[in-house]
Amino acid sequence: MSLGTARSEDRVEIGAPAKLNLALLVGPVRPDGFHEIASLMLPITLSDRVIVERTPGAGLDVVCDVAPGADNLAAKAIRELGERLDRAFEVRVTIEKRVPSGGGLGGGSSDAAAALLAVERLFSLDLSVKVLYDVAAAVGSDVPFFLWPGPQLAMGRGQVLKDVPLPALHLVVAIPDIGLSTAAVYRWRDEDAEVTLKEFAPRARLLASRAQAAETTRDVAALVANDLEPSVVMRKHKVGELLERLRSAGALTAAMTGSGAAVFGVFATEEKALAARAAAAPARAWYVTDLQPGEPKRAPAKGRGKPPA
Repeated sequence: MSLGTARSEDRVEIGAPAKLNLALLVGPVRPDGFHEIASLMLPITLSDRVIVERTPGAGLDVVCDVAPGADNLAAKAIRELGERLDRAFEVRVTIEKRVPSGGGLGGGSSDAAAALLAVERLFSLDLSVKVLYDVAAAVGSDVPFFLWPGPQLAMGRGQVLKDVPLPALHLVVAIPDIGLSTAAVYRWRDEDAEVTLKEFAPRARLLASRAQAAETTRDVAALVANDLEPSVVMRKHKVGELLERLRSAGALTAAMTGSGAAVFGVFATEEKALAARAAAAPARAWYVTDLQPGEPKRAPAKGRGKPPA
């Protein structure tokens, strides 16, 4: 499955992949109001498609079935870029949604990153990595992750990133027919468990070292964890039931991604994953693989690298 870029003089199309939090450790609340986290994040081949077209004289417009108009994160990213460059970008952004919204899969953040990079290419801006990163970070905690292909460790509030080499993975993503509020899920976690920096810091360091050393699918499966999951499962039984369905279908491990309600299972082979996808019914489910650096959705221009972690 290709998630590459198509470009003409007046139009750029870019794939915007979903992400999985293979591991999500949640620490105390930071002075800025966000929780400290340590997460192993992976872009996957379930993706939206973002199309950006020049529309001289027509202003900025976002066409999207889920969140159209000025409040879409893609619109916010383009406005943020325009403010930093002191120019207006008159474009129409069309987002063809395939990534379910509200599932913890990062679709809105990925769309924003795709729109940002599409505008860069459409107008031949040749932006520095710092400008790209700063604009993305101003839009949302997950947006910088989607500027670069491949798995990454995310620290801080999710914006401190470090590349991690992982083996190819076979995954099933499934989502129950419920919606969850990210703010509510983090509040449940705070209510259910007192997390101290002393507990969080050594767990974060261990995740980082074990992720860097992972060589096999089973190594990766051993890392899978989500500190938000117990609080959600306790209150939303459909999430727990779907996790058990994946485990019973042969998953090496299964967990919720992000703040939910989407879940995923890690499988030893494509055949086992495809069988598990069928077993997840009636929940919507997809067989996906990780988005390998060899098939990038979009990469910064040659010679660029992300800001150091």
